[in-house]
Parts: sequence; C-alpha cells; structure tokens
Amino acid sequence: MSGMLEGKVALISGCGAGIGEASARLFAEHGAVLWLNDLRAAELNRVVDELAASGAVVAGVAGDMSDPTFVNSWVQGAIDAYGRVDVLYNNVGVSRSGLIGELSDEDWRFQQSVTLDSVFYATRAVIPHMIANGGGSIVSMSSGAGIGGNFNLGGYAAAKAGVINLMETVATEYGGHGIRANAVTPGPTATAPLLNYLATQPGGVDAHVADLDLQRLSEPEEVAQTVLWLASAFSSNITGICVRSNIRAASRRPHGS
Repeated sequence: MSGMLEGKVALISGCGAGIGEASARLFAEHGAVLWLNDLRAAELNRVVDELAASGAVVAGVAGDMSDPTFVNSWVQGAIDAYGRVDVLYNNVGVSRSGLIGELSDEDWRFQQSVTLDSVFYATRAVIPHMIANGGGSIVSMSSGAGIGGNFNLGGYAAAKAGVINLMETVATEYGGHGIRANAVTPGPTATAPLLNYLATQPGGVDAHVADLDLQRLSEPEEVAQTVLWLASAFSSNITGICVRSNIRAASRRPHGS
C-alpha cells in the first residue's frame, strides 16, 4: 500500500488538528505533495514544519475557507507552486448547538458558510484545473448528522447533508472529465474538542458511544485512511458515494421506523 499518492498534488483544508492533521500526515507517508490550509496560522505552521522535517514536500497558507477570494488565491497558489491539482480534501466544518425554532440567523449562516460554502468554493476553484489535468479526486467531510439529522444540531446537520448532495452533483456533472467526488460521514471521532466536551457530560465517552455501530469512538487516523482510499487510484471507479462509518444506528433507519 506504500505510495498510494506518490507525486500527487493534494490540497487539504482544516489540517491544523484532528482528522485534517491525521490525513495530512497519512498523505505525506504515501508520497503526496501537500498544499495545506488552516485558519490558525500557528497550528498550520506546526504541521507544515513537522512534515517538512520528515522529508515531505509541503507548504501551507493560513486563511478562511469560507471567503471565496481567499480560496481562489489558495488554489491558485498550488497551481503556481506545483502546476496542477490532483486531490482536494475539504475538511473544514463547524457546529453550533440550537433547536431549529431557536437558532439565530447568525448561527445558521455561520454554520452554512464555514461547513458548506467552504466546500463549494474550493470545489469550484479546482474543477477547471482538474479538467485541464485530465481528472482528479475530490473528497469532502460530511457527518453522520448529515444523513439522519441531529437533535439540537440542525444547522450543522443541514450543512453536512448539503456536502453529500454537492459531491453527488459534482460526480454527475464532471465524471466525464475524469473527476471523482465523494463524501465521508464518520460518526463521533476522538478529536480534542469532542473529548473535552464529553468529559463534561453525564456518563462521558461510554454514554455517548452506547448506540454507535462499533460502540466506541472512531480515531482520526481511521477516518484519514478512508479519505486516503478515496483520494487514491485504489478507488478509481468510485464516485458519487457517501462512505458511512461507525454512525449512530438511528441515522441508518428508514424514516418512520
């Protein structure tokens, strides 16, 4: 399995921690040339410096992926530096709690902007370059919340559902150009923010995972392996799908069951 992305130019957003960082590290291990992003410059620079020290070809630009002007410049920077884009992994997203009847305009718009608009802007920006290069792979992070909804996280769930549909649409529209587009919908994953949150909740991790398929949290590295597979030629005939992993059983039941 070594070298699954050997020499491929891969763009990853939101790679300063968690699943994004795990994916950047795994992509580097498999030979990718990396063009990275995170909103937090200090975290981005830490990842870039550590990967460069390990021998990876890597650079990054800090900025807001919900700003189309920044996104266009970020993608153009990869073209200027490396001449092409082979892989785009959209990993940016954010949630704010609130019942739909109580959610503020600002909270709704913020979640759509960061979680869904960011995917649209980056996908739109890379498509012409992938067409010119004969194809490419776009992988976008969704969530189990985007499949069956999520109590008190309706704004986030709606945005993540949009990510799935957007990837399905890109697959339909651009498959003839060799562009594949897929979504990943992991269940709760052992990132620092989630672990910190669960430490404050009754029952902690054990209560939270009781109705998950595997009855445990997923690890960031496990999710990264799915992203790597979708990005690589090992999934060369896979497009327009949503890879579901370790989600809540209720989100896989037919409506009304």
